[in-house]
Amino acid sequence: MFLLKKHSLLAVTILVALGSGVSSQGMKRLEVDFEYVAKKAEQLSRKKFKPTNNKTPEALRDLNFDDYRKIRIVPEETFWMSEGMPFQVQFYHLGYLYNEPVAFNEFTKTHAQRIPHIPGFFDLRNLNFPKSFSSGLNYAGFKLLFPLNNDQMPYDEAISFLGASYFRALGEGMHYGISARGLAVNSGLSEPEEFPRFVEFWLEKPKGNSRQFLAYALMDSPSVTGAYQFQITPSETTRVDVKAQLFFRKGMVSMGIAPLTSMFWHGENGPTGTNDYRPECHDSDGLLIETAKDRIWRPLDTHDQTRLSYFRAEELIGFGLFRRDRDFDHYQDLNANYHKRPSVWVEPKGDWGSGHVRLIELPANREFDDNIVAFWESDTHPQPGESRNVEYSLYWTKLAVLNKKAAPMPVSTRIGDHLAEEGIKVFVVEFGKIDDAGYWEEKPELKIEISDNAHVSFSSVEKNPYSDTWRATLNVGRNEGETRPVELRCSLNFDGEIRSETWTYQWIP
Repeated sequence: MFLLKKHSLLAVTILVALGSGVSSQGMKRLEVDFEYVAKKAEQLSRKKFKPTNNKTPEALRDLNFDDYRKIRIVPEETFWMSEGMPFQVQFYHLGYLYNEPVAFNEFTKTHAQRIPHIPGFFDLRNLNFPKSFSSGLNYAGFKLLFPLNNDQMPYDEAISFLGASYFRALGEGMHYGISARGLAVNSGLSEPEEFPRFVEFWLEKPKGNSRQFLAYALMDSPSVTGAYQFQITPSETTRVDVKAQLFFRKGMVSMGIAPLTSMFWHGENGPTGTNDYRPECHDSDGLLIETAKDRIWRPLDTHDQTRLSYFRAEELIGFGLFRRDRDFDHYQDLNANYHKRPSVWVEPKGDWGSGHVRLIELPANREFDDNIVAFWESDTHPQPGESRNVEYSLYWTKLAVLNKKAAPMPVSTRIGDHLAEEGIKVFVVEFGKIDDAGYWEEKPELKIEISDNAHVSFSSVEKNPYSDTWRATLNVGRNEGETRPVELRCSLNFDGEIRSETWTYQWIP
């Protein structure tokens, strides 16, 4: 038996759940690997999509956020804790927004077995539910624990999978913020968005000295099925290696690979428009994209309308949503700890072909709305019956950039009206240094590109001695009669070469 030894009835429950082929002498002999899950995904894709037979009680479905939080996970019943494993698992209970049941399995190199729902993992007394209330249900998701910040029980959360195909991870000293997804289908378009979900997981039982954790997931939706492999390495910067094979039941208008979801309510690049006491409120402050030719930084923003931005990404090296401003004084939030939210960098494996990174910025009225989405999209749309493979790594980090190839980098963007010239907008961009490059003290030249519907009436670059940055200032006005959004780009040239990231912005007057 290789489940929790302290649950004396667990062995009997599992043997019954596994069905034929299991004897009282041991578990079901089965080799679980990526090909095993991919075969299941392929077989599933040949069948008509069936919504989950949801048996979640109405009392759980009707819970609000605060009530759902009253469901207590019993720390002493943490999965694998009694065996002293470096990785341990806690499951999420069904309820609130998370009413789709997810099946779980535990496996080793040679055996596998279903993990049944154990009511004893949870304490529902704060909701006045009886102990047997959730018997016969399944779980909604799981969180993986690891001694990320200390070695005291219970361990710290390293990654959490909950809701559709969403998951989010942490590195050392971080607080949850930005999320990733398995796949984005028709996001930000007039077509109805589809949310594929992980319907079953296989969790590999760790060894006593394990520093990596392996999990497989089966994904299902009306348009696509998929097999996913997650190799999770918690650390100061936590790395999640993702491998997926997708099988398409039908074509789709848009398929987003490695989608990231974040929140941006208000920041330093515009008036808050709120009565919020906090100067800034967001999980991420910019989109970073690196190709073989360029590295660009696009500050995030919100308006009263949805904005879609497309960035060509030939020979993509990586992209991600980043938090570069980690000064607590700029957030003033002791509970949300926005200054400790992670950045996430996506690094492709293999050739992803031609495509673009798409940024979706939705209006936001509060900090609880995830209104920022970024993903990579191929130029070729998947067709019914087609299969595609994709691999990439996700880095959950506090670093301002992972690859120090380019310097300096934009670290802040401030925008305001020109006090003396009506219709002129002033953009002030601070470029900070990534490393101690020798050219930093030389005054750079400012390279500016602007769309044909606007003009730059004044520009300058000067050293900011208070922050040791180079400050670029651009006064921008629209041409007469123009109503289109204005596209701006600028970078710093040292000795005739672009040495900085390229700052980009879309100004919607």
